Amino acid sequence: MTPASVSELVRASRQAELECLVALACKAFAVPVACVAFADGQIVSHTEPAGADCRSVTGDSVLCNLALAGGRSLVVADTALDARFAGRRLHPGGPPVRFYAGVPVAVGRRGGGATLCIFDVEPRQLQPADERQLHELANVVAALIEQSRQTRNVDRLVDALAAKARQSSENYESFARYKKMYERSSALAKIGVWECNLEDEALSWTDGVYDIFELPRGSRVTREMILDLYYDESRRALQELRRKAIAECASFCLDIKVRTAKGRTRWVRLSADVEAEDGVPVRIFGLKQDITQERMLLDRLRQLAEYDPLTGLANRRMFERVFAGTLAAKPRSGALLQLVLVDLDGFKAVNDTFGHAAGDACLKEAAKRLRRLVKRPNVIGRIGGDEFALLIAGQSSVRNIAATVQKIVAEIGRPIRLDGAWLEVGASAGASAPRVLAECTLNTMFAEADRALYEAKHAGRNTYRIFGAGRVGRAMP
Repeated sequence: MTPASVSELVRASRQAELECLVALACKAFAVPVACVAFADGQIVSHTEPAGADCRSVTGDSVLCNLALAGGRSLVVADTALDARFAGRRLHPGGPPVRFYAGVPVAVGRRGGGATLCIFDVEPRQLQPADERQLHELANVVAALIEQSRQTRNVDRLVDALAAKARQSSENYESFARYKKMYERSSALAKIGVWECNLEDEALSWTDGVYDIFELPRGSRVTREMILDLYYDESRRALQELRRKAIAECASFCLDIKVRTAKGRTRWVRLSADVEAEDGVPVRIFGLKQDITQERMLLDRLRQLAEYDPLTGLANRRMFERVFAGTLAAKPRSGALLQLVLVDLDGFKAVNDTFGHAAGDACLKEAAKRLRRLVKRPNVIGRIGGDEFALLIAGQSSVRNIAATVQKIVAEIGRPIRLDGAWLEVGASAGASAPRVLAECTLNTMFAEADRALYEAKHAGRNTYRIFGAGRVGRAMP
C-alpha cells in the first residue's frame, strides 16, 4: 500500500465531513433537503428525515447550482413565482419545491466551483441573520474542498514518485526533482509521510511531519518523545487503534490533539497502514496532516447549528433538545421546572424606523440582559425573530417565578442607547405553571407559556402572565 492509497482514508473522512455539514444545515434551517452541488454534477446531500427520498431535487445539478450560475447568492422565497422551478418536486410524486436558497462556494483562485443550497416545501423568508449563517457554512465548505484539492495534488506527486522510483537509476535527476516537488507541495498542504519500523520502533519522517510538530527538519525523533506531545485522550485512542491494526494488519484513521515542540495546540489527522511480510507485521506507515483550521471551522459549524449567530443564545432546536434532555434526566426530589416565553414589544417599530442594524442591537442587548438575570444551569434561547425562551429550574412557588419574570420585563424595558439615540422596546412574558419534572412535557409547557404570553400581549406593554395562576403584573417604570 502506497502513501497515495493511505490518503484515501483522508479523502473519505473529508467526504464524511461534507455529509455532516449538509446534515447540520438541514437541522440549522429546519429544511427537508440541504446539499453541496459541484459544477461537475456531483452532489453531496442530506434529507430530513434521514434517508428520505429527494431524487428529483438532488439529481438536478443545474437546479441546485442556480446560485453558482448567477455568480452570487440567490434566495427564492416562493418558487411558485419562478418559472425555473416549475414542476420541481422533492421526489417523483412528492410535494413541490417552494423555497430555495443557495450560496456559491469560492475555492482557491478559480472562484466558485460548487453551491451550498437548501430547499423547503413551504414558502419562507430568509432573515438577514439566516443568510449570514448560510454564508458562513459556505465558507466551511470552501475550506474542506480546498483541503481536498491540496490532498489530491500531493497524491499525484506521490504517484509520480513511485513511477520514477520504478525506473532505472539513469533517471535519478528526474526522480530527485519530483521528490523536491512533493516535499514542497506536501508542506503547502500541511501533509507529511511517516514510517515506523516495528522491530526497533525507529521513526522516519518527511519534512511535512517535522513542520507539523514544529521540530527541526531532519532532527532525531523517537516514538516516546512524540507520544509525550499527544494529549492524554488522543494518546490512549492512538495506542488502542495501533495495537489492533498491528494485530490484524489493518488500516486506521484518527484525529489527534497534540502540543507542538513550541507549545502550540494543533489537531492532526493521522492515517496508517500496516505492512506485513509472510504474515508478520514489519512496519506501520501513513500520512499526517495538520487539520487545525479545519477543526476550528467544523467547531464553528456546530456552533452555527446549535446557537443563534446574532445573540449567541441557543437556537430553537438546541433549546428544545436541552429541554428534552432535562426532562429525561433523573430529577432531585421536589425539583420544579418552569418555561417562560418573552416577546419584545415595539421591536417592529424600531426596525422600521431605525433599520435592521438597530433591531439587531436590540436583540443583542436583550440577550445580554437576560444572561445577567438568569444564571446557569437555567437555559436561554432565541426561538423566533424577537421571541426568547427561558427554562428555569428550582423556583419553589408562583410568587418566586412572578418576581423573576417581573425583573425580566422591567430590565428589558429599559431604553437602549445606540449611536446617540435611545431605542425603546418593551417586553411581554408568559410562564407555564410550575410543576415537578416528572409531570412536565415539552408540548404542554410550551402551550401553557404561549397561552400566558398571548394574554400578556393583549393586556398591554411591559406585562406578564403565569398560566393557571391568575397572575398578572406590570413592570414598574
